[in-house]
Amino acid sequence: MAALPLNHEPKSNAWTAEFNTECIVFGQFGIQTKNGMNPTGYIEQFLNAFQAPYGPAHVDRAVHQDIDEYVNHIFLVYWDNMEVFEEWNSSSSIEKYWGESVEPVQDVGLWREIVVISNDHIETIHSGENHDNGVSNFLPIKYTKVHEYWGSMRDRIQASTHDRFDTAYDKKILEQAFGVSLGKRIRVYPPDNICLIRTAQNWVQCSDEERKTYVDLVEPTLKEGSEYIRQNPSETGCLSSKFVYEIALTGDSLDKSCTIAYFLSLAHLEEWAKSHPSHLKIYKTFFEMLKKHNYATELALWHEVSVLKSDQVIFEYMNCHSSTGLLKFANLFAQKP
Repeated sequence: MAALPLNHEPKSNAWTAEFNTECIVFGQFGIQTKNGMNPTGYIEQFLNAFQAPYGPAHVDRAVHQDIDEYVNHIFLVYWDNMEVFEEWNSSSSIEKYWGESVEPVQDVGLWREIVVISNDHIETIHSGENHDNGVSNFLPIKYTKVHEYWGSMRDRIQASTHDRFDTAYDKKILEQAFGVSLGKRIRVYPPDNICLIRTAQNWVQCSDEERKTYVDLVEPTLKEGSEYIRQNPSETGCLSSKFVYEIALTGDSLDKSCTIAYFLSLAHLEEWAKSHPSHLKIYKTFFEMLKKHNYATELALWHEVSVLKSDQVIFEYMNCHSSTGLLKFANLFAQKP
């Protein structure tokens, strides 16, 4: 655990979530299509499932076109109670998609990445007192001075006082490739202490001038950085990364986006954030935007970072191409923990 610098006074205000539940369940549910297919039926069925009894505390929707030209329609879903999630997950509306005997469908790919996060293994940071950022949709947030120094992210994770969150793997082993995955149902079993980050941008309140600066200057570097870490796992320790545009549950566009990425460990995320040229370039463009607009913009930023236990995750892919999620490491992480 890093130490809060003596007499530390951040230059900007920030807020962090207060975790008044034992855990958070965060699920990503994806519908993968190609050749312009519109999976309206699947989208409606998933939306109905989330509104069923024992449904989630909050749902976001996003879309991502990946490097293989597949479109992924994604639901980012939060529960604040493990028992409620388990009831929902065992319901008939979900079993028809993910029951043990279910075979992959052939018209779309379906994938799910579900993580159960202990409340002492997660942190958030928000640039404003906003209550529409992931878990802040249903959890309170509070002002914090634990930011604006290297190591503050780790310090905001309570368990870091007694756990280094080490991994048994070296990032150099991550140059992996998986064979044919289309038509198959495959589950990946990642090791302890992989690290998940959802880092988001919201330019809804930006003026036209600020919006143009963000879209022209900042956003390209975010997309470039997300793709770079995805393509270079043995250099960055990144297991998976996707830049997604968030949309309304109705499908309407929003001025919001986020990168969702998994790293081999928290230390690998920290190393990339602190020193890698692809992340330093992102920082550079953000500061250029701030300087251009006299250090007073309406761009809202936030992230959630969590450290995961191998027995509290489900990574499962049906009829998905081999670059989806953690599928490329299916052979490396083939055994149950």
